[in-house]
Amino acid sequence: MPVHRSCLVLLMAALVTAAVTITPASAAPEAAALPPVPAGLTALESNAEDLVDDALGHDRARVIATASALSASAGPAAGKTLLAAGVPPKQIALVRARVARVARDARAGAYVVVALDANAVSTAVTELYLHFADRVPIAVRRLDTIDRDAQLRSLAGQRAAVPLVVVRLEKTWAPLRQKVIAHGGQTVAAAYARHVAAMQRLAPASGSAFRSEAVNGLNIVDELEGVFA
Repeated sequence: MPVHRSCLVLLMAALVTAAVTITPASAAPEAAALPPVPAGLTALESNAEDLVDDALGHDRARVIATASALSASAGPAAGKTLLAAGVPPKQIALVRARVARVARDARAGAYVVVALDANAVSTAVTELYLHFADRVPIAVRRLDTIDRDAQLRSLAGQRAAVPLVVVRLEKTWAPLRQKVIAHGGQTVAAAYARHVAAMQRLAPASGSAFRSEAVNGLNIVDELEGVFA
């Protein structure tokens, strides 16, 4: 028996209404479901960064104390929080392995080695932020550890490693640049672009000027973070 046209119209209207009602919930951004950045993760990051500074300051007592604080911040409580947020056990194990290396080198290792160890912890910790609702793009956090790595590789006399670090810097920055500009950071984006160009120019010599420019990059990264505050 033929269906009356008005019935078809009503059926189509009901289907459209249902689709409109369901779509927003199903299309909700995944980031909205992420938990906030826990204090324990911030402490882990802070201790690793402080340890780099202590090592560069050639202060053995502070190096040992900060390495101990870093080990404590990577303990069971932090692991439980990270697992609850969906961080893979393999990723947590990597952080802990790097923290353990710091602990081994802190008492008698060369200061530049301790600094490199600590920055390796920071590099692993940075990736943990992907599992939390973080206002700062992960690429900005990565730039921080890459600039520091460039400085430390140069300081350690690892000239062969320096060009590869600068390539990582450029590749990390390139896709981030437009996002910074879109958030009103035209001035800081231009400053960081100049920094990347300077790093590329200075990398072959990998001397004190290169290290100074790497530190300049670290300062600009602080400004990049502010763009997303």
